[in-house]
Amino acid sequence: MNRSRLALSALCASALLTLLATADAQQAAAFRRFTLRDGKTFYGVITTKSSTSVTFTLQNGKPSTQPIRALSEPDQQFVRKWTKFKDDLLNNAEFASLTVKEMLELRGYQSFEFDIEGNHIFVDGEVGGKSMRFMIDTGAHSSIIHDGSAKEAGLEIGPYDQEIRGVAGSQKAAVTRISVLKLGDTVVENRKLLATDFVPIGGGPGQFEVIFGADFLRELDAVISYREGRIFLKPDNIVKKAAPEGKPAPAAATGPKADFRRWTSSDGAKTFQAALVEKSDKDATFRMQGDKLVKLELDKLSEADREIVAKWSKLRDDLTKSPEWRTLTVKELLELRSYQSFEYRLEGNHILVDGRIGDTKTRFLIDTGAHSCTMDYKFAKETAKLEVGKLGETMVRGIGGEAPAAFTKIPVITLGDAVIRDRQAISAEIHKGGIGGEGNHDALFGAEFLRELDAVINYKEGRMFLKPDNSDKPDSAAKPADAPKKDAADAPAEEKK
Repeated sequence: MNRSRLALSALCASALLTLLATADAQQAAAFRRFTLRDGKTFYGVITTKSSTSVTFTLQNGKPSTQPIRALSEPDQQFVRKWTKFKDDLLNNAEFASLTVKEMLELRGYQSFEFDIEGNHIFVDGEVGGKSMRFMIDTGAHSSIIHDGSAKEAGLEIGPYDQEIRGVAGSQKAAVTRISVLKLGDTVVENRKLLATDFVPIGGGPGQFEVIFGADFLRELDAVISYREGRIFLKPDNIVKKAAPEGKPAPAAATGPKADFRRWTSSDGAKTFQAALVEKSDKDATFRMQGDKLVKLELDKLSEADREIVAKWSKLRDDLTKSPEWRTLTVKELLELRSYQSFEYRLEGNHILVDGRIGDTKTRFLIDTGAHSCTMDYKFAKETAKLEVGKLGETMVRGIGGEAPAAFTKIPVITLGDAVIRDRQAISAEIHKGGIGGEGNHDALFGAEFLRELDAVINYKEGRMFLKPDNSDKPDSAAKPADAPKKDAADAPAEEKK
């Protein structure tokens, strides 16, 4: 009996120590190092702020209030951007488990799961009522349709008096007008597209019949997430046909009654109108129309309603009602999830981001339609001074057919904190004949690296996001100086004893 009690006591003590260690680790993880203008540093957690001051909780548990202007410039910016709402999200376990898909769909985006074949992104859609396969291509200035597929869909094609250019050269194209193009709920009506033969570039029936380019991606505020294999669009950005006269479109429900729905009892005999406000494994709490709260056991609800309760999340419900949630940008959401963002430039419809190859400044064109990294041959050989093979030892394929290319060794590519080391890429005369414009970009940052770095491309905010932790950068654990130290030297000047 005594042995059992001793064993139980030891077990409880062990569990308590584990809980305390876990709590201490979580608390330590929340602390951030701040720097004062005089160079002194301390670790703290922001609890409140005003327009001129900020209050921290220090590692010893004591509060400390500092004028914002007393902090270093980067920390002043951090404090000004800090909000209690974002901080609560950052420390919310359920929010940490939300996927990019779930976050964006809570913001009104519609998502499509895409297929990746040979690093290319494909989704299914329709043109003129005919099912077609679309290739998503941020490197394509405009959307293009395979001429054979356009004819099969009954589209009229004009004379081949246009010219389109790509990495392999140029080819003739014709103007066609589509009556309707569909991707899920997104409907694009009465637009002009260019039509050309996709067979020389590996497209056509059974492969892909539409290149969905940057023109539509910009218009629809597209977000492309490689990690989840999804593309997100804002269907409401497309101008819809006006409602028929005398039949105005119904207004969306707003206010507290918007959450109410009809619930049915397990025997189907009774129904009631209420809003779900809480749930547990065994019961659910509803707000009735008179604001009275009623708790019901789950087995008293119909099977369909039990499924709704099982999928319901209080966090998601609160977020959809939160004005501050609706004001958060995609940038703020993803940076809460440890993504690093880059503001890119648009030239025409092309996405350009600055980085480095080796020690050489490099302007990359972000191209989901490019299988891998492709550099301009002259830039790789003469400017970056890379180890470049002989033109013609391999081929690059794209608009214009095929063009000679050379295998090229890359010691390191750097984009912000993301680092890619010791890779083989290819070089080709991508600016031959003015393709892309001399100096417009030095290399195509293709799908191979975008996939590896869990890239997210956000057209609305003009940003690309990467996960630096997925890259070949040195292990951050090798920087012990950045770890919190429970030391009196870490307290602000007014806290030192």
